[in-house]
Amino acid sequence: MKNTVIIIILITLFISCTQQKEKTFRIGQKSIAFIDESKNRPLQTEIWYPTLDTLTKKVVKENQKELFKTIETIPNAKIPNEKFPLLIISHGTGGNRFSLTWFIEKMVKEGYVVVSLDHYGNSTFNKIPREFVKWWERAIDIQFVLTQVLKESEIGTKIDTSRIGGVGFSLGGYTNIALAGGYVDRTVRKNEKNKERKMPTEFPETDEIIDFEKDSLIVSSYNKYKNHVKDKRIKAFFVMAPAIGFGFHSPEQTDKITAPIFIVAGKGDLIAPVKNNAEKYHNLIKTSEIHLFDKKVEHYVFLNESTEFGKKVAPAITMDNPTVERKKIHEKTLELALEFFKSTL
Repeated sequence: MKNTVIIIILITLFISCTQQKEKTFRIGQKSIAFIDESKNRPLQTEIWYPTLDTLTKKVVKENQKELFKTIETIPNAKIPNEKFPLLIISHGTGGNRFSLTWFIEKMVKEGYVVVSLDHYGNSTFNKIPREFVKWWERAIDIQFVLTQVLKESEIGTKIDTSRIGGVGFSLGGYTNIALAGGYVDRTVRKNEKNKERKMPTEFPETDEIIDFEKDSLIVSSYNKYKNHVKDKRIKAFFVMAPAIGFGFHSPEQTDKITAPIFIVAGKGDLIAPVKNNAEKYHNLIKTSEIHLFDKKVEHYVFLNESTEFGKKVAPAITMDNPTVERKKIHEKTLELALEFFKSTL
């Protein structure tokens, strides 16, 4: 009789564990318009989170003019009553909070809450010239939104605050390095062949004449925030094709970084060439690991997969080398990210 009871208990535990492993999360989505009133800085934010709710009605989009493929989510779904790790994402120059939904989709299904936001003045539909060069303020955006999300009455209470990670692409990669404790030095120009740096193609047109090196608003912002944005709440960082390597010149700029950082980039990147960006960061950051894809893999491969419409109207950011399958690069990147966060959070 005693042996029978033990067997029943073991079978029950096995079934319970199997069910737990087989739990299939879908993607809940909540939109919040945060405002950093201290700086009059609106920060449109999406919170993507695991849910066991089912999608009762598929939304058919009438507008077929999407550049990138979208993902299926359940707006304002319920979040299970358990604790989840959190990842917060910083998009690239002129991008937006939906730029990396391929990454978001997988991570949420694996049990992560993911937060993404539009950086003020440097996002697709909100472009302000000065904000394109005040890179250091992006880290302040992340800190502010993270604080607000953790205060959120329902989702915030379900986050395991000991397991928070940062993710970024391009300028968002630099943003995460800043949050880890690195700081850009905009005063050193001796190694630059051309002191007049080219602005990114996403830079907004303006009739205003701005001296980006001496403008009082830019200089005062830099002096205030350049090396005061390390966030100890974020325990590990995963960065894709990080930019702004030209602003890093010495080990002192990264010596406060103690958290692990994983860098992913393509050797064919012409926007943020790996020699002066990904590899440079790796050489300067003692806690970093790096994975480089081959010379056929370029910068924008880390954006979402494109629609046929996107390939027609924006080939520069939607089309890759003919031998490169964007989906395959995404799959390998996700494999690296899951392994990295599994071991660091």
